[in-house]
Amino acid sequence: MRRERAARGAVLLLPALVLGLLVAAQWRGQQERSEVSVRYNAPLLEAANALQREQGVLKAQLAELRARVDQIQASAASQSGTGRDLEARIGALKQRGGLTPRSGDGIMVLLDDGRGPVAAKDLEKAVCHSTDVTDIVNTAWRGGATAVAVNDERIVGTSSVYCIGSTITVNGTLMSPPFQVAIIGDPAALLAAFEDPAQLRDIKQRRDMFGLGLRVTRASALRVPEYSGALTVKQATPR
Repeated sequence: MRRERAARGAVLLLPALVLGLLVAAQWRGQQERSEVSVRYNAPLLEAANALQREQGVLKAQLAELRARVDQIQASAASQSGTGRDLEARIGALKQRGGLTPRSGDGIMVLLDDGRGPVAAKDLEKAVCHSTDVTDIVNTAWRGGATAVAVNDERIVGTSSVYCIGSTITVNGTLMSPPFQVAIIGDPAALLAAFEDPAQLRDIKQRRDMFGLGLRVTRASALRVPEYSGALTVKQATPR
């Protein structure tokens, strides 16, 4: 009888021991990943913050220089007909390049992390990614947008959108959700582009299944600021 009890105890003890070892190994692995993540993200975010502070100073200097150039161009334009024609051409090119503010009707797109128990099912699919912002901007261009800004950062041909850890940068500016995308253009055409089932399939699916925040609304009297970063384009052909 004692032997049978001992045998049963051994049978129950062995799975418990294996389970304990697995839990301990998983916990150690999680701790190691967490420590690696902290060591990796902290220096990266610190460097990104330092670069953003430096970028802020450079943007202010660039804005001052552009204002001085505008004054020189306006002064030259007032002295001759050729100067006025050249100033008009420069103004048109600046507008096409996103170097002047724009205003008009259009739509607003709100992109935000999911909230609540639905989002908790899969956090990776319930949070915003840089590719989501890029997809929304590209859909805006397909819908005939004339100007786009993400959280007041003007989007131009050289704009960059990417992730640094859990933070998204637009034109080198660190941002976090919610993202408000102001899009100027024909509201009907823009709404049709965003309502097209073929557009933003992944985002819409994650909205429905995991609570990712996505809201598109018609808006009037929108204002999109000028692009404040440096231009690296050496040659371009307007269309």
